[in-house]
Amino acid sequence: MMLSGHTTRFAGVLTRVLCTALLPALLFFGTPRQAFAQVCADPSLMQFDVSSKIVRSRVGFTQGLEFRDGVLYESTGNIGGTTQLNTITLDGKVTTLADQGRKVFGEGLTILNEEVFQLTWQERQVFVYDPAGKLKRQMRNPRDGWGLSHDGTNLLFTDGGPSLYYADPKTFKIGKSVTIRAGKEQVAGVNELERVDGKIYGNIFTTRSIVRFDPETGCIDAVADLSALWEIMTPDERASTNSSENVLNGIAYDAKTGLFYLTGKRWKAIFVGRFRDRK
Repeated sequence: MMLSGHTTRFAGVLTRVLCTALLPALLFFGTPRQAFAQVCADPSLMQFDVSSKIVRSRVGFTQGLEFRDGVLYESTGNIGGTTQLNTITLDGKVTTLADQGRKVFGEGLTILNEEVFQLTWQERQVFVYDPAGKLKRQMRNPRDGWGLSHDGTNLLFTDGGPSLYYADPKTFKIGKSVTIRAGKEQVAGVNELERVDGKIYGNIFTTRSIVRFDPETGCIDAVADLSALWEIMTPDERASTNSSENVLNGIAYDAKTGLFYLTGKRWKAIFVGRFRDRK
């Protein structure tokens, strides 16, 4: 199944990129324009080609997704449930490894050096588990928590604004930040991060778009419109997205197969496939 029906419509989006805005692919949160020494090049188009899907045994308010050792790890928020750390097998069985209840709101998730890191939103707590879900320690995040990934050394996270932050995985002390940009424009709302081959893929909150950007420069080099996912959903799967809360959110990657896993909040399906750059 190939997502190709929106090429013509999305070409109009790329035209807006030339004017330092992406519509609807990027959502700007009123951030002012600033002058930069380096102007980012115009983003290109990506396309997501779906090869299969996973139907979940139960849904969660997906906030973070990561692939490890043949299973998906998931962090959930507490809307309609509790903040959990789950695993999802490739045949869809969901198992809860840890449950933090409703006192915190789970956010981004990543795995580094045999430790599973889970952000919380406004509580600014960071939970650190072993791969079996046993809580090892906690850290304090000086900012709100949104998306989370890593570069092998540092934790990389967003807080809803236009910045990507680098944090120490032992203390969560922030070392530096990079402004995420399209052209000269700051881009906020990048959520649920996945680092692949030196670039970061991220959802743009409340949209049907995923961007790819360089974590060193912050420059967005590609954008994908995932609207065609809705066209290949079953009626039941589509109904699970019929809420302003149940947005596209969840990116995981298996380096061995090159497959991405995409889902959304309370979605019944996880879509499996590959991104490719359009010429």
